[in-house]
Amino acid sequence: MNIKIYNNDLPSDLDLSGEKVVALDNEALGLVLGRDPLTLVQIGLKNNNFYLVKLNRETYEAPNLTRFLSGSDTEFIMHYARQDLLWLKYHLNAEPKKIFCTKLASKIARTASQYHGYKELVKEICGKDISKKEQQSDWGNPDLSEKQINYAAQDTQYLFQIKDRLIKMLERENRLTLYNKCVKMIPTLVDMEIKGFKISIFEH
Repeated sequence: MNIKIYNNDLPSDLDLSGEKVVALDNEALGLVLGRDPLTLVQIGLKNNNFYLVKLNRETYEAPNLTRFLSGSDTEFIMHYARQDLLWLKYHLNAEPKKIFCTKLASKIARTASQYHGYKELVKEICGKDISKKEQQSDWGNPDLSEKQINYAAQDTQYLFQIKDRLIKMLERENRLTLYNKCVKMIPTLVDMEIKGFKISIFEH
């Protein structure tokens, strides 16, 4: 893996606009919006280049990163896209237009399984047994450890392979159209959550 780390923003001379598909993940200090800050954005490319951006939590000003994330030509693969999109819109006002959610795709394609986490998908589809121990480490530390850095890159590394396999499964089971309809709902769910509505509004 070739990992580069940047403070505050992507450099202006790093041109990722030609990338048609990238993997995307975030790290935060918890899961409560408004309480727990977003600290890190990870971008992974299929060629095993990874870019980690340690955000400025005082201002969250990252114009180059925000511009790239909000572009209309790049598809962003995420695992549990609703959470990632929620953080990105709330903190950076970034709204990726083309998204693929491996968790949603797994739930629609792999109905025989109850396990749809990233670790489980990496093991089943990619044949790799990864650790998620660093997920609960201190992502607010300005000096990330080597384990944290490798973990952050790893969280995007396998998304390309997982996406390709899940699409084949969705196509085989005639569920790709259903997935495409469902993934279009995610930005609306993000807007609802930012406005204070809970997803349970769709329940009985």
